Amino acid sequence: MSISIAGLIGAAIGLYVGWIDYKIVVGVLKGAAERQRQRTGRESLLGRYMGAIRIVVLGFALIGFPAVGYFAGSALAG
Repeated sequence: MSISIAGLIGAAIGLYVGWIDYKIVVGVLKGAAERQRQRTGRESLLGRYMGAIRIVVLGFALIGFPAVGYFAGSALAG
């Protein structure tokens, strides 16, 4: 299996998009957890597991998006 330049460019773009997606998703989840904490006065389930959720989202963003980008780049450009 040879590595294509188009696939590597697609993976780099996928990594960038994944990083942006990670920042957006974590920001939205932090905001939701903060609103729940302010409304109820105690930490919610989302706030309790925020660390684990961040790791899962980061793992998908750093592995899933570049993999899809690589395959899309190599399929579209050869």
